[in-house]
Amino acid sequence: MKKFLATLLTLCLLATMCSLALAEEQITLTFGFWDTNQEPGMKAIAEAYMAEHPNVKIETQVTPWDQYWMKLEAAAMGGALPDIFWMHSNQFFKYVSAGTLLDLTDLGLDYTPYPAGITALYNFEGKQYAVPKDYDTIALAYNKELFDAAGLAYPDETWTWETLRDAAKKLTSDTVKGFGAPNDTQSGYYNFVYQNGGFIFEDGKSGFGQPETQEAIKTWVELMTVDGISPTLESFTDMSNDEQFQAGRVAMQFVGSWMMSAYTNNEFIKDKFDLAVLPQGKTRASIYNGLGYAGAATTKYPEVVKDFIAFCGSEQANILQAQNKAAIPAYAGTEHYFTDLFENLNIKCYTEMIEYGVQFPFSPNKSLWEPIEAETMTSAYTGEMTVEEACNFMHETITEIEAE
Repeated sequence: MKKFLATLLTLCLLATMCSLALAEEQITLTFGFWDTNQEPGMKAIAEAYMAEHPNVKIETQVTPWDQYWMKLEAAAMGGALPDIFWMHSNQFFKYVSAGTLLDLTDLGLDYTPYPAGITALYNFEGKQYAVPKDYDTIALAYNKELFDAAGLAYPDETWTWETLRDAAKKLTSDTVKGFGAPNDTQSGYYNFVYQNGGFIFEDGKSGFGQPETQEAIKTWVELMTVDGISPTLESFTDMSNDEQFQAGRVAMQFVGSWMMSAYTNNEFIKDKFDLAVLPQGKTRASIYNGLGYAGAATTKYPEVVKDFIAFCGSEQANILQAQNKAAIPAYAGTEHYFTDLFENLNIKCYTEMIEYGVQFPFSPNKSLWEPIEAETMTSAYTGEMTVEEACNFMHETITEIEAE
């Protein structure tokens, strides 16, 4: 018996020593995302976690949006994904169906503080593959200096499409366009579609064939092609809608809440602009979406990755990203840490619009038809196709892709 107890004690000591060695192992994790404006917030979260876990080093890697998904896809194919990375609803199905995402179901998180729609975006076959990071809506940004020079009242909740068009015409000059109407979905014509009673994709079906959808997109495109109150497509190739607004070349535009850090850090525009809820059509609507924190299925340290992602979803981490102007945090009750930073802006219009927000249209196959949509709508702008032809083509394309 004594020999058995001695052996057992030795084994326990060895197990304890192994556990301590494991706990003290120096681990390096990579954390990938695409927005340089949110880098301070992501670094603050990483630093807070590392302070509590001195054996863990988290290296942040920021890649511009235009390159992010190309880089991520190449990394996935090579089995070299970042340990933790941002996930977007448009791309989720591609990665989860390929088995590249770490299953986070056993985190045991309480998801009630997050918007239910955002949580659901990253759930697949009953399992959770990303933890909600933030949510966003779209508002109307306007240049107060240009409005004052034109003697126009600032936009408010009474504005309609007609009010927007009339004001934009009065603001348009040789050097300034009244409104930016680029070939954009989330910050562009999708908002008009839902304000007009149409839809893009619902219940497994395309809405591009609906008269309400086509009417809304036609109205949006004609702000450029007929009314002439928007910069041209060629102009947007040289300078984006955001860049032209920040340079004072566009008087109004639809803008997502994620851009507020960039706008308020821009010395030229930061004191010249304000925000209003979106003008309404037949009804009110503002597209909303949200990102998620995901992990790589191939990570060498799945339990540590899960622990860090759980921390990213915590109230503490949501406050940290908010305090660094990253985005409107997903965790309920922490939004004011973001909005309180913008004292001279009507920033609360973003959180107010969630009441009638419309989830950014999602389909498991959206990554297949979204690039086609961008090309097709370009043809509508250039006149190679009418808006009706472009919409009908998209309806047929989406219907065919979703049927496969």
